Amino acid sequence: MAHSEVRIGDSIEHPLDAQDCRSGGAIETACVVFAMIGGLIFAAESIMCVVSVVGRALFNLPIPGDYELVQMMSAMGISMCLPYCQVRKGHVFVDFFTLWAPSGLKRVLDALSALLLSVCSFFLAWRVLDGMMEMREYGETSMVISLSVWWGYIPVVPSFALLGIAALRSAWSDLNNKRQS
Repeated sequence: MAHSEVRIGDSIEHPLDAQDCRSGGAIETACVVFAMIGGLIFAAESIMCVVSVVGRALFNLPIPGDYELVQMMSAMGISMCLPYCQVRKGHVFVDFFTLWAPSGLKRVLDALSALLLSVCSFFLAWRVLDGMMEMREYGETSMVISLSVWWGYIPVVPSFALLGIAALRSAWSDLNNKRQS
């Protein structure tokens, strides 16, 4: 399938299967595992929200700090799903100005955007790690339940690092005229 034929929803209609992970190696496998963990975090977050809303409505007994937990869990889940989105080429892109461009130019532009994403991802991983260490050192806690804030950053750091690696792989594939997955 040519690049211009990739449709919205291709990632959903054709998710990575075991064969993709075997043929693509450790990067794709790690991306799938991270996305699955991110999905579990979202499921737990959803259950917690339902329990809190029902508890608040029926018994005037919400889960204390539910907003804080949703905030942390959302950041964790979203960051853990980003690498999978990258290996599936599921990020939103605007090709209005490149519809006319030959496929070679499109591949080069895709590779450059993947390289830029990789640089940004590695930078974010570094800065999040630095921020996490500072929060741990200073003992920063959430307001309502006094939960240590730094633990919420733990999965974000490797998620951004994996996103950077996946983006490098995408750039390499684009430059070598190979479509991932």
